[in-house]
Amino acid sequence: MERALESMDCSTPRRLSEGQIMTEQQGFYSKVAEKFGGYSSGARRTTSYPQGDPEEEFDALVHELGSATGTLLDVGCADGLNLLGVAPSFGRVDGLDLSPEMLASAERHRAASGLDHVRFAVGDASATGFPAGTFDVVTSRRGPLFPEEFRRVLRRGGSVVYLGIGERDVRTLKETFGRGQLYGRWAGTPVALEERRRLEDAGFTVDYEREFSYDEFFHTPEDLDRFLQMVPIFEDYDTASDREAFDRYVTRATAQEGIHLARHWFVLRAQLTAGD
Repeated sequence: MERALESMDCSTPRRLSEGQIMTEQQGFYSKVAEKFGGYSSGARRTTSYPQGDPEEEFDALVHELGSATGTLLDVGCADGLNLLGVAPSFGRVDGLDLSPEMLASAERHRAASGLDHVRFAVGDASATGFPAGTFDVVTSRRGPLFPEEFRRVLRRGGSVVYLGIGERDVRTLKETFGRGQLYGRWAGTPVALEERRRLEDAGFTVDYEREFSYDEFFHTPEDLDRFLQMVPIFEDYDTASDREAFDRYVTRATAQEGIHLARHWFVLRAQLTAGD
């Protein structure tokens, strides 16, 4: 799930409370679930990973931490498809999300998978409600990062695996629109470094860190339009009112392979030391 929380970082910042941000997140993803039936728009694209696929790297790191008795909490699980892919490596799996509509889709996918040890619940990642020391692993895939709460629900020696969106992600697109997720942050402190520091300040030791730059090529303008409706690069994206900026970007970014988006993600893994 793309990080709706940080999409508020625009050219004219809005002062929102945590509750307002959470409400906007829930509304955005509920709208996506209602429109697309989950967290996939069906937009056709071709992806090139010169530095490797960050999703595959994230999954590999999570699988490494699994065991037959291991417990996993995934926050911002959306329609659950990605979580169900790593769930067989653990004995108990819980998925948390703000959107009931997304979780309805997740439960359908879970039922089809036959993975009865996976449970989904509506909840806030900043205050999960789980007892302290419940989990061996907490994961967040392009979702929220709350190091203090993750520390609380982890057992000693537990780990966080986080897939985040970097400051250079789709920069040209955001410059064309004049707004967007992490807008203008490419000139500041790298997001991966900020998130690393937050984890370290909460008592974690980061033992893995890697950035990924890769390329997506959307087959048609209609495919790109469907994609932008699904992700919070622009939470307020509207096909009609954004048509002028959209057309400018398509003209600027069209290559032989398709309409180009330059992506920038990163993966962090951090461990809570046994003495904490």
